[in-house]
Amino acid sequence: MRKVLAGLSAIIVVAALAAGCFSEHQASTSTSGACSIDLGEGVPGSTVVVIQGFAFDPGEVRIRAGERVTWINCDTDAHTSTGDAGEWNSPLLAVGDAFTQTFAAAGEFSYHCEPHPFMLGRVVVE
Repeated sequence: MRKVLAGLSAIIVVAALAAGCFSEHQASTSTSGACSIDLGEGVPGSTVVVIQGFAFDPGEVRIRAGERVTWINCDTDAHTSTGDAGEWNSPLLAVGDAFTQTFAAAGEFSYHCEPHPFMLGRVVVE
């Protein structure tokens, strides 16, 4: 009986951890999707783009010069955030990994995922 209860407890913990993914509309951990991220103190003031379903969500973000964008991979496959003109290139992000880029100057920056070039996004810096 102890082993059964221990096994059920482990399943509940894993399910709870796998239940959520951070959204730019929330201040801390969320509970829907393939990962659970708490950016509470990790990246304050950052606009969040969630990678899920082989897409960047939102596909376009607008920020001011000097602000940051954080990409969080909540998908089942590894992805990158890579500036089309080579302005930045994240490492390959496994599920739950995050990458933050600061945008110092105004401009429009298109980006993609290196392993999945059909995944496209854009950062507009005003």
